[in-house]
Amino acid sequence: MLRFILGLAVRAISTLLIVLVIAFFITRLAYQNPAVMLAPRNANQQAIDAVAHALRLDEPWHVQLWQYLYRGPDIQGAAMGLAHWPPALGYSFRKQTGVTELILDKVPVTFSLALGALVIWMVVSLVLGILAARRPGSLLDHALAAIAYVGLSVPTFLSGMLLSFFLFYQLSTVGIDWFPSSGYVPFFDNPFEWARHLTLPWLTLAIAEIGIFQRVVRAAMLDVLGEDYIRTARAKGLSEWRIQVGHALKAALNPIITLAGLELAVIMGGAIVTEQIFGLDGVGRLAINAALDGDFPVVIGTTIFTAAIFVACNFLVDAITRLRDPLAAAG
Repeated sequence: MLRFILGLAVRAISTLLIVLVIAFFITRLAYQNPAVMLAPRNANQQAIDAVAHALRLDEPWHVQLWQYLYRGPDIQGAAMGLAHWPPALGYSFRKQTGVTELILDKVPVTFSLALGALVIWMVVSLVLGILAARRPGSLLDHALAAIAYVGLSVPTFLSGMLLSFFLFYQLSTVGIDWFPSSGYVPFFDNPFEWARHLTLPWLTLAIAEIGIFQRVVRAAMLDVLGEDYIRTARAKGLSEWRIQVGHALKAALNPIITLAGLELAVIMGGAIVTEQIFGLDGVGRLAINAALDGDFPVVIGTTIFTAAIFVACNFLVDAITRLRDPLAAAG
């Protein structure tokens, strides 16, 4: 098991380094002369060259990459590269502050969005998936499949706007103000308002995810329900609900956990569309605004942050599924 964990760690570090190199290379292609965007408006060529030299943008990209890893910007007066502790993700030329601080300031919004949506879609998907697996081919099974396909077919921006129209605008016209259409309230300031402001974004994300997950739960359950030990449990007279929840679901969790980890990583990387619709100032909006402003250190930093979230989620999923599989753990 220790060898397996070490292998995961080596793969994680290698993945992050590859992502970093690709991000640096792509940003240099996209922003071939970023000093023009960073210099004052109507600046002459001499001023632009001065900006490029001061920020080391006139050096080859691999030299800048080395500086990013081991030195960081000289603006801070001390080594603060990615390889130092705590790791620094660069320095925002637009915001005049560290990229790590910018990202950490947005993480509570994105984390709240991801966590709430995950709870909703997992609970609903498990219930619907188990119901569909109990009677495969029945009218209920076909109805749930139709609901899943509709949820998958509706784009996130459309479901978000529809939810906002019906649950905010239409209700507010009759004096019912249950679901705000935008804004964010920190959890520790007011937990009730935190949940109330995030309800519509949670539902927007959960609609599409429920469509995926309830079909995955159904398929995993059907695979397990055909096993011999399930027939033995039925022969012993155990209730069908206990068999499905206590035995079949427990054995079918691995693919569900794997997919949940991947989807959680996607949202933690920034649910850009949902954040835009509901005015949530999360990691996704930070990355988009930085790309539009030409603040490529923030673009690189958010890319690495997203990759780190993916790697961490995959690491946890692989470790959990390995521990849940006695044969694999023994190997």
